[in-house]
Amino acid sequence: MKRRMQSRRKAKTGSRRSQSRLEARVKERTAELRAANRKLEREIQRRKGLEGEILEISDREQQRIGQELHDSLCQHLTAVAFMTRAVALRLKNHRVIEFEDLDKISELVNQGATNARNIARGLHTAEVDAVGLLPAIRDLVSREIWKTPCRLAVKTKLDLHDDAVASHLYRLLREAVINAHKHAQAKEIVVGISRSNGELVFSVTDDGVGIPAGKNNPHGLGFHIMNYRARTIGARLEVKRRQGRGTRVALYLPQSK
Repeated sequence: MKRRMQSRRKAKTGSRRSQSRLEARVKERTAELRAANRKLEREIQRRKGLEGEILEISDREQQRIGQELHDSLCQHLTAVAFMTRAVALRLKNHRVIEFEDLDKISELVNQGATNARNIARGLHTAEVDAVGLLPAIRDLVSREIWKTPCRLAVKTKLDLHDDAVASHLYRLLREAVINAHKHAQAKEIVVGISRSNGELVFSVTDDGVGIPAGKNNPHGLGFHIMNYRARTIGARLEVKRRQGRGTRVALYLPQSK
């Protein structure tokens, strides 16, 4: 009987211990699940923020393209229409047509075609691969749509092999150039490619008004999207006010990429 009682007490003690361990494990798992849920909620909010940034950039691009069409192509076509009408009236009234008028119409038509090509190139969404990255950057800085002079400074060999990395790099540089062109009020924009401490450095530098001192997330710069692209390819993005005047946007890419 005594042994039976002892056995029961041991069984109860063991059961209580098992129950305690189970309860502790449940509490631990509950805490882990709550932490995971909080992390998931933060990620959802972050992605919602990125979606908002993407929509904002998309709207801004539409406005930019609309402004370019209005300010360049439409004005050229209007000028062509006026000059063509003037020539037509001369013909109707049997007046002498000046060769310079026809030559000017031809010049305006060619300029309109150039503007249309530049806008079309800006809309072209074909993927930029590793081999085509440098030619694509050269094409970007040489576009006639930039009112601010833009040039390329290559100080190192560009030896990328990852097409996805090249695609993100191009879009990031393009966004930085567009922002400098629109907001910097600069006299010159320089896209640079160099190497520092085992990293490839891609930069967009202007001599404009600069971002407000102490701010690393200027409104309208698209910093979140640019930073997201940088993290996607394992790079580091830095936006700084230059000493004296202007802003420098730099992306540091590990050489292994």
